Amino acid sequence: MTGATEPMLTADARARTLVSSVTERLRTGGSPSPRLDAELLVAHAFGRDRTWLLAHPDDALAPDDAARLAAWVERRANGEPVAYIRGFKEWLSLRIAVDPRALIPRPETELLAEAAIEEIAGRLVRDDRPIAAWEVATGSGAVTVALAQRFRTSVALGRVRLAASDISPEALELASENLAAHGLAGLVALGCGDLLEPAVLPAPQQPDVLIANLPYLTTEEASAGTGSLRFEPRSALDGGADGLDVIRRLLAQLPARLAEGGVALLEVGAGQADAIRSLVADLPMPAEVGTLADLSGIERVVRIDRA
Repeated sequence: MTGATEPMLTADARARTLVSSVTERLRTGGSPSPRLDAELLVAHAFGRDRTWLLAHPDDALAPDDAARLAAWVERRANGEPVAYIRGFKEWLSLRIAVDPRALIPRPETELLAEAAIEEIAGRLVRDDRPIAAWEVATGSGAVTVALAQRFRTSVALGRVRLAASDISPEALELASENLAAHGLAGLVALGCGDLLEPAVLPAPQQPDVLIANLPYLTTEEASAGTGSLRFEPRSALDGGADGLDVIRRLLAQLPARLAEGGVALLEVGAGQADAIRSLVADLPMPAEVGTLADLSGIERVVRIDRA
């Protein structure tokens, strides 16, 4: 590399100089957050976090690490997500390993995880029987890791049974790796299959709490491939012409699979909540539909309570 990125290749390249150089390179490369990306990548090259980086502006990077940073910067300038370059994403106070096998956990999915945690916790207070929770399309396993960590003791005591599934064997492998990395291996039943097809809960048990972040982009949006979408698995993004194809199929399975009195929590896209209300109203089961809004006011989580 030449020009603005040269300082990162020198043996005495200081942290503050690197951040400035990388920021400029990523700005010209079209990154929507060049300064943040630069701080994350430079800190990663030092083997530290952003807090350390900001407190050590005069520390120098070794030549080999500088060369590696230069390669990372070019990958980011070409649009690759920082999370894939670093190999992890900080999410809900967890360090989730990520790579192209699964989507990168989004901030809005924290709302889904928090809703599931609140629902399970409430049921533990009200009910004496075991509570079965199942995350469909677990991807990296981020939500399931959050649940297993929060309810580790309840799972060990048999009060909560956790299950997770995905249609992608590669994504399920990544979820398994994340559970193991957090010391949660063996606490979650894993199954590979389409939606509610895999038998991950002991027969004939049905889920009391069903959690799903299914593909909800339209085919047009997924095909546009802007930002990180160009690098993430298309099958986890494309929800068909209106973004609801996979969600429709899951909803159709709820009458046969969701326990009576059970709750389904679905992350959805902007403007999709009303369509899902209509779809639920046509199901052969009594149900109430509510929503939770994210910080932007978007109805992001749909809650379906089976009467």
